[in-house]
Amino acid sequence: MPRYSLRVLVCALICLLLSHQAPADTVPLYKNQMAPGPVADAVLAGAEALQKGDLTHAEASLRHALQLKPDEPHALVLLAQIEMRKGRPAEAQSYLQTAVSKNPKSAAAEEAMGRYLAVQRKDAAAEAALQKSVELDPKWADARISLGDFYLSRDRTKEALATYREAMAVDLNNASAHYSMAKALEATGDDRSAETELRASAQLMPQSPLPHFALGDLLSRTGRVDAAISEYEAAAKLDPKSGAPYVLVAMVQQKRGRSDLAEHAYRTAISIQPDQVVALNNLAWIDLRNPQKLDEALSFAQKSVRSAPNAGPYLDTLGWVYHVRGDNAQAISNLKKATVASPQDPEIHYHLAVAYEDSEKLADALAEMNKSLALKKDFPEAADARKRDEDLLKRVHQ
Repeated sequence: MPRYSLRVLVCALICLLLSHQAPADTVPLYKNQMAPGPVADAVLAGAEALQKGDLTHAEASLRHALQLKPDEPHALVLLAQIEMRKGRPAEAQSYLQTAVSKNPKSAAAEEAMGRYLAVQRKDAAAEAALQKSVELDPKWADARISLGDFYLSRDRTKEALATYREAMAVDLNNASAHYSMAKALEATGDDRSAETELRASAQLMPQSPLPHFALGDLLSRTGRVDAAISEYEAAAKLDPKSGAPYVLVAMVQQKRGRSDLAEHAYRTAISIQPDQVVALNNLAWIDLRNPQKLDEALSFAQKSVRSAPNAGPYLDTLGWVYHVRGDNAQAISNLKKATVASPQDPEIHYHLAVAYEDSEKLADALAEMNKSLALKKDFPEAADARKRDEDLLKRVHQ
C-alpha cells in the first residue's frame, strides 16, 4: 500500500532542498564590501549569473575579475560555490584555501571557508572560521547569520537565537536574519513568533519564494491548511519554472484526504517541470489504485528512478509497481536495490518480502519480513507483516 505519510515528509524536504540552492542575497552581501570599479563589476556580474544558475557566465565573469586583481577573495569564494554546484568539493576547497591564505583580513573568505568546513563536518574549524569572520567585519550581518545557521544545524538553538539577534541588531532589514530567526524559533516551539519573523522576511525579500515555502510548512503543520496552500501558491508565482510549490500543495491535499485535488496538483507540477521527481513518484502510487493506469504508473516510476537512480523510496515505488503488474522478477530486482539504498526502511523490506512470497521464495520472504518487523513495530503495513510472518514461518517449516 502507498505510504503517503512517510513519503510526504521526505518529499517536502527534498522539494525545498532541490528548489532553493542559490545563495540568498549574494549580490548585496558583497556589494558593500568592495570598492566600486571594474573588479567589483565583474564579481557582482558573476554573482548575479550564479544566482540565476548560469554557471558558464558566472565563471567567465569571476575569472575576468581575477585577471584584473589576482587572488580577489570574493571571486575565489564564488568560484568555490560553482565547484560545489558541480560536485567537486576538492576544487572548491582549493579556491577557499587560496582566498583565506592570500586575504587574511577578508571576512568573506573566512565566512565561506566556515560554511564549507561545516558541510564537511569539521565543526571546530568551521566554528572558528565563522567567528573570525564576525571579528573581521562586525558590521556584516551575514557573517553572524552563517554562524547562527551553524549553531542551529548542530542543535545549539540558544546560541543560534542569540547570534541571529546580534545580526538583526546590526541590520534590522536583513531578510535572511528574519528567516533564520524564524527557523530557530520553530525549533523551540514558538510558532507564533516564527510566523511573525517569516512574514517580515517575505516583506523584505518580495521576489524570493523561500519565506512562502516556510510559511506554508508552518501553517500546514499547525492545521491552517487553506492558508498554507495560499503561501505555496504565492511561491509558485515567484518561481514559475518550478513544480515544487504544486508538489507541496498536493501533499497538503493528501493530508486532508482530497486525493483528487492532490492528483491535479501533482500533474500541474509535471506539466511545469516534467522531471519533478517527487510528483512522478507520488503519481505512480496514486495510479496504482486504478488497474487501468498501471502503464502510466510504470512510466512515472521509471522516470523518477532515472532522475534519482540511487534513491531508495523511488526504487521501492518502481519495484512495487512491477509487483502489482505481476512482474515479480523485476519487482525483486528493484526492491533489492531499494533495501541497499535505504536499509533502515521497514516498508521496503516488507515490499521485498511480499514479492519473494509471491515468487514462492519463502525463506527469503521470511528473512525480509523479519527485518521489517525488527526495524519498526508500527509502520502502516505492520499488522499485515506480522500475519504474513506467522504464515511464512509455518510454511517454511512444514
